Amino acid sequence: MKFNPLHYPALLLLCLLLGSAADNGCRRHRSDDVKPATENRPSDYLLAQLQKNTRSEVRYFSAQAKIFATGDVDPISANANIIWIKDSVLWLNVRKFGIEAVRALVTRDSVFILDRLNDTYTAQGLESLQRNYGLPGGFDLLGNLLMGSAWVPADAGQWQSGLDDGLHRLSGSNNRLTANYHLEENGWRLRHAAFLDKRDARALSLDFEQFKKLSGTPAAFPYFRRIAAYSPESGMLQLEIELSDVQINVPKPFRFEIPAHYQRL
Repeated sequence: MKFNPLHYPALLLLCLLLGSAADNGCRRHRSDDVKPATENRPSDYLLAQLQKNTRSEVRYFSAQAKIFATGDVDPISANANIIWIKDSVLWLNVRKFGIEAVRALVTRDSVFILDRLNDTYTAQGLESLQRNYGLPGGFDLLGNLLMGSAWVPADAGQWQSGLDDGLHRLSGSNNRLTANYHLEENGWRLRHAAFLDKRDARALSLDFEQFKKLSGTPAAFPYFRRIAAYSPESGMLQLEIELSDVQINVPKPFRFEIPAHYQRL
């Protein structure tokens, strides 16, 4: 099947940013060294633990990634490089068969994507990515998900806590958004997050796995991720992402230029 990267612009970005699996039949794995949660904790306590692991010490991030995607699109298998600078820039390129297929730049308000295979590009506001793939928190949410930490809506109403399959569950809801998180008992690592926009059923669900020690940050980092995202415009997307060569707080050079002969779509 022919691979046209601009058919999936937001998909290719999400592949690299989000680790996840929704309630879509994908099993969520606990670490062997984590004691299963057996006693319910107060919601205020769980919220404080959730907000504590923000990886605020990370200002620069780079990694390589293997990506596999299925859903209401043609299957995609690719490799990528990622560079992220806190609060400002996400840069990435995606390769097929050793050839660069996509180069992308995301800022706090814009998304630029070059289709290297067809000499075309797109330029659009970040709100298009939010709308098409159910991202409620914009650039800040992308940064939190890349770090394996939690984006928490400012007003989620009354939080509720409980137990689910040996993990702590924290849930909140307002007039627009429902948010759910699952945390481990020890270390309080985020294993699962899900968001539902109740207005039009946009949904994003994430799981984080394969936590390992990483130089530059005190908390273990998730190297394997899955994602399930749904929107009325784009349908269902399911992805698996495995990160490697992750580096923290090591600035990396990157380039992003739109060649003059590229056609804007």
